[in-house]
Amino acid sequence: MLVELDHRTNTDDDQWVIPEIMHMDMYHVKDQLAALEPDTASYVIDCGAHIGAFSAMCAMYLKNAEIISFEPNPDSFKYLDANAAKFKNIQAYNKAVGVTSGQMEIYAPDQSEWSGRWTSLPNANTSITVDVVGLFDFIHALNKPVFVLKMDIEGYEELIFNDAEQHDFKNIQVIIVETHTPAFDHQKLLDYGYQLLFNPEISSARQFVYSKPRIPLIA
Repeated sequence: MLVELDHRTNTDDDQWVIPEIMHMDMYHVKDQLAALEPDTASYVIDCGAHIGAFSAMCAMYLKNAEIISFEPNPDSFKYLDANAAKFKNIQAYNKAVGVTSGQMEIYAPDQSEWSGRWTSLPNANTSITVDVVGLFDFIHALNKPVFVLKMDIEGYEELIFNDAEQHDFKNIQVIIVETHTPAFDHQKLLDYGYQLLFNPEISSARQFVYSKPRIPLIA
């Protein structure tokens, strides 16, 4: 049974995010990801966690995963933090992810109903300064492998992946990415040993789920 999440009404929270990610299980957490989950402990890293719908699905249906959720928008983070508290295996951080640690500006969306869709791509709207965690430095410091790295960070995923090298992916089994520009280098993931597992039936032109045949061991 799904846990009811705290959320904003009449926004993308209840119009799109919860119905698609939780009710429709667009990322197939209950069947495909649960079937791929390793028997040993691992992490799920949810970048651009929004209010925590994907994190909640992983917390409910994955047996051995510890979920780490990053959300830079303070308003979305209020809901993420409240929803993370409903589970024992979600850690929520009010931070963005990037190539290196530091700070960045994020910009408000054009329409108020897209309340969670703040972006690092400059526009004419209000901006705020947020803290940034260097993603792959963070992953390298973990004491367990990463089962799933999910990225929906409104255009910044291209920059992070384009800067990464093969060793950055050695302990990551599944990558879920929502792309926002044509610049995302899919061939790079194929060259690094990933295969396209599936495109979600919803907005499949922008969302991709890649997987390695098995999770590698930390050297």
